[in-house]
Amino acid sequence: MPIAIARCVTKGPLLAGTLGVAAFGAVIGAPPPDRLPQIVVTAVQASDAAMAAKVEAAIATDPYVLSDHITVTVTNGVVRVGGKVRGDVSDVLAILRLARRVAGKARVVNQIDFESAGDDGP
Repeated sequence: MPIAIARCVTKGPLLAGTLGVAAFGAVIGAPPPDRLPQIVVTAVQASDAAMAAKVEAAIATDPYVLSDHITVTVTNGVVRVGGKVRGDVSDVLAILRLARRVAGKARVVNQIDFESAGDDGP
């Protein structure tokens, strides 16, 4: 740390004193704005589409899951499983389990509307 203070003092003690610690980055070799790394959005969108396709395929190929009313969207790596499920809670859990297995470490959000298949009346 003494090297950083010595450089700051020799390059401009008034600037470092008025701006505090934020001046160290500007004084000690911060890259100019035109050399900062660029964020590529198309790569994220392509991986999102691939992840959505994998999750949809896993749900569609499972013989124990009725996937006609299930939608899968992936935005910035977050998998959202939605749709309407009528039946047993285990159906919803099976769908979410498949989505989590395929998604790996990605976050899976449950947006499924569940409706019990039991009696509708009192």
